[in-house]
Amino acid sequence: MCKAAVTTALIGLLTVALWTNEALAAGQVFTVRDVAVDETAGDAQAAQQVALRSAEIIAWNRLIDSMAGVNASQVGQPDSATLQTMVQSLEFADEKITTGRYRALVTVRFRSDAVLGWLETSGVAHASAPTPTLLVLPVLDTGDGHVLWLEGGNPWLTAWQRDRSPGHVVPVVAPVADLDDLLAIDEAGAVSGDWSAMQGLISRYRADGVLVAIARANGESFEQTLTWYEGPIGTIVPVNRPEPISPAGSTETIVTDGTVVISTAPVEGTSDYAGGAVAVGDYAAGVAQARVSLDNFWSVATTAPTGPDAVMVAEIPIRSLAEWVEIRNLLARPAVLNQSLPLVVGVDRVRVLLRYVGSFEQLRTGLRQVGLNLTAQGNTWLIVPL
Repeated sequence: MCKAAVTTALIGLLTVALWTNEALAAGQVFTVRDVAVDETAGDAQAAQQVALRSAEIIAWNRLIDSMAGVNASQVGQPDSATLQTMVQSLEFADEKITTGRYRALVTVRFRSDAVLGWLETSGVAHASAPTPTLLVLPVLDTGDGHVLWLEGGNPWLTAWQRDRSPGHVVPVVAPVADLDDLLAIDEAGAVSGDWSAMQGLISRYRADGVLVAIARANGESFEQTLTWYEGPIGTIVPVNRPEPISPAGSTETIVTDGTVVISTAPVEGTSDYAGGAVAVGDYAAGVAQARVSLDNFWSVATTAPTGPDAVMVAEIPIRSLAEWVEIRNLLARPAVLNQSLPLVVGVDRVRVLLRYVGSFEQLRTGLRQVGLNLTAQGNTWLIVPL
């Protein structure tokens, strides 16, 4: 096939892909899962209606909390009739219906355009999407290899399972580490980002993505690397300096890539592995550090900056249509970027017009947070995966 024919075919496929993505975006929903309701009334049908209205209100408040954060109290509450127009669908589980009583777990799906329109009218700063729930896969790097599940002895996983710290923006679920989990993914799959294996776990835990948290610890130090997956390409989450929660006698050193290393003197209550004693408290401190880092990352990535509108043209080298669609999906995530419009589509690159808000550095930072690098090559700006 000649190059012109290949280009024509690629443009045709791209048109279909763009139309499909736009159609999906138009019907996009924001989902709030497992809203527990338990209501009574004169009969079961009336109790069910009361419960469903209650579920919508509870789900709305959860959604606004996740999108507006500390500004949530400033967002006006829609009346019942308006709220019902924002609800796309309801899904029920574990229903229990008795005389005059209705109990269930309700999943509420809201129309994204209606929710975002309400938030814009409120005038408060907000994220462009609700906070996703992440399933954490805590991998321990012993120096001799990686450990994920408990049969290998993983205090890092135990620390995540025990974490009950309140008030975080990004919900994180720890796996139970049963036989189904062991069969779903192993250490190598977690470290390499095996997306096929992760999808099964995402479905099982009703999560939206996976956080692979790799910890390296010994008797002298503790450090971690966080990778956020909502697709085949993972995004590195910068690890922020934690609050002073480390065990007594510990010190902190920040290395050049932003990773925080907590150096600790051995204390009472330690566990041995990899030839050294590690303070049990280090793992709890590491979990707290990771939770703060996730919250900061999400808040910065999804809160639209203020400033003048600006445009620029960049080129995206591609090897296939699938790679372009994957990068295009990533371009839809930064709050700083209002639009990425394809101008020219070739067999090996796409030229796009970027419409963004704020400064150029804010644009570059927003792209880096979703795993894309904006770099100059001569007089041309390129967007490439990190």
